[in-house]
Amino acid sequence: MVLSRADILSRIETGNLRFEPTVGPERVAQVTVDLLLGRKFTVFKEPPKYLPAICVDHSLWASADLWDTVEQDTFRLLPGHIVLAHTLEKVFIPPDLVGMVEGRSSWARVGVSIHVTAPKIDPGFAATITLEMVNFGRVPVELRAGIDMPAQLMLLPVSSPIAEKDLYGKGASDHFQGQDSPIPGQQPKK
Repeated sequence: MVLSRADILSRIETGNLRFEPTVGPERVAQVTVDLLLGRKFTVFKEPPKYLPAICVDHSLWASADLWDTVEQDTFRLLPGHIVLAHTLEKVFIPPDLVGMVEGRSSWARVGVSIHVTAPKIDPGFAATITLEMVNFGRVPVELRAGIDMPAQLMLLPVSSPIAEKDLYGKGASDHFQGQDSPIPGQQPKK
């Protein structure tokens, strides 16, 4: 079961579901909440010749020499490239819901995939949502922070609320809790 517009608005009004900054009713559709693009963009640096491969583990996110993060109002996403962006909104998922972030079809129609994988936003998550944006199209796409709404969030009830001790952010491997940048801990260049 997916929450309807009425249920989403009711939860926002009661504070059970929160967004910072607040999301107005005009951004809540039939079963989704439209999310704005934030100002931080992260790309993988050109790898040094001595780096034959990477491992996807916690050390990857802590390796500042592998990432470039900038904070700006626009970012040009070239064909064949990926950028890690994030939502403008910090999203607070309550213990009885799970979120699913998806791209919007208007973006797919110009070749831009918004969220390549892992759409699940766990109960207890409290942070901006990282968007893995890839341009599969043939022309560059200008990404505009605070204007573009490339992603939408669906909300689904879980069979029973998650216990406080088991919420996302309580475990040692919950690296992305509280993130305010596409790569946690990366300081953007202005």
